Amino acid sequence: MSFYRSKHVFRALAWGMVSLGILTGAIFPLVAMELGVSADLALSPSFIVTTLAAGLIVGGLNFALASRIVRPRLRRLTDRMRQVRSAMDQATYSGDWSECDPSVCQLQEQAEDELGDVADSYNALLQALHAAHRVEERIQNFNNTLSSQLDLHDLSEQALALLIEHSEADGGAIILEKQGEWTIPASTGLIEPEAILKSSALQAAHEQAAVRRYDLPAEVKVDAVLSHFMPSDVLLLPIKHHGLLLGWVVLAAASPFSDKTTRLLPLMIQGLGLALNNALLHDDLQRVAALDPLTGLYNRRFGMKRLEEELARIQRNQTPLSLIIVDLDHFKRLNDTYGHLAGDKVLVRAASVIRDMLRKGDVVMRYGGEEFIAILPGSDIEDGQDVAERIRFALAQSQVEIAGHTLSVTASLGVSCTADDRLTSAEPLMKLADSRLYAAKSGGRDRVIAEGAGQALAS
Repeated sequence: MSFYRSKHVFRALAWGMVSLGILTGAIFPLVAMELGVSADLALSPSFIVTTLAAGLIVGGLNFALASRIVRPRLRRLTDRMRQVRSAMDQATYSGDWSECDPSVCQLQEQAEDELGDVADSYNALLQALHAAHRVEERIQNFNNTLSSQLDLHDLSEQALALLIEHSEADGGAIILEKQGEWTIPASTGLIEPEAILKSSALQAAHEQAAVRRYDLPAEVKVDAVLSHFMPSDVLLLPIKHHGLLLGWVVLAAASPFSDKTTRLLPLMIQGLGLALNNALLHDDLQRVAALDPLTGLYNRRFGMKRLEEELARIQRNQTPLSLIIVDLDHFKRLNDTYGHLAGDKVLVRAASVIRDMLRKGDVVMRYGGEEFIAILPGSDIEDGQDVAERIRFALAQSQVEIAGHTLSVTASLGVSCTADDRLTSAEPLMKLADSRLYAAKSGGRDRVIAEGAGQALAS
């Protein structure tokens, strides 16, 4: 019948029940005759009208009863849906999603029938929408937190902390490719994280650049509160930007990661790829701006900034700092004799020699012309003098081949120290080292002076 295809369910239900009642009333006289009622009575107009009226009344009462039972429950479901839709419309622009919380909009339906199934489906949809928003919110907060950070080290540490928090991991590390080498700018809770760089699993992962689970090297353990333990689940997630592999996130946990975590982390790391790419570009620009283009050492501006930073740090830690000024002997004569290209080669060679004589934490800059400054945090005057002597000897032994000529230069060096010379700021420290440098030049060059000259500068 056409009412089965009606767009109005309750109108179709009413027509169906009334029609069924009338049909029942029409058939009832025949049934009555089969039950022994005389044909005269069963087929009399009054009996037929009575049975039709009874069928119509029963159909109407059935519809009224069904409508009273079903309609309020459907209206309640509809009202909740309208409430959620309105709340979502407002939250899209206001950012306040509290009115869309399942605890506010959930439908309480205890029935174990189709309406109960509808209510359960509605509540499940509400939970799914809420979970999807929570995921979107976490990803957005993660991206917003990282987008304002350009320092590579700080960004890596901040990103790793957030990833560990969201994944409930016990430890992890970020691995980046920087200037052709794999480095670990941030790690938390891992013993000897550098061993990951030599892992065969990581080497194999470079080729596919896909999310995978793997076993950490035996020497890499998680540093727990009370003990160290081997993690039971390790995730290796690639960090990409426009298809280019920038690095990896390694997360380790005592218990397996949940499916939700393994689905959420790749989405978060998409934003990390953009942030790290920006930080790497910024780091490259900072590095280029800080370096002397000829020698690759820090330039004067950045080198002096590092000196101020190291002085502030050693004052907090109550440790000494030595400063060495290196000046190549007779460099102007070499330039005038062999030309500036030969002079440039000598400067590049001298910079390489000086850098090789220093420790990893020391700082060296090209101060200007043929003059270099080495900063040695944690070194007293004796340490500074020893390093200066090694530099002097290495420079004297170094040779540069120029157009068939073997060139070598010597250097004069002056050394000062914050502790031994009782100096606390950059200017008097440099002035004292400079005065000792000129004393070395006046004394015949190719020598180191670390005491005596310029003591009046001491504060």
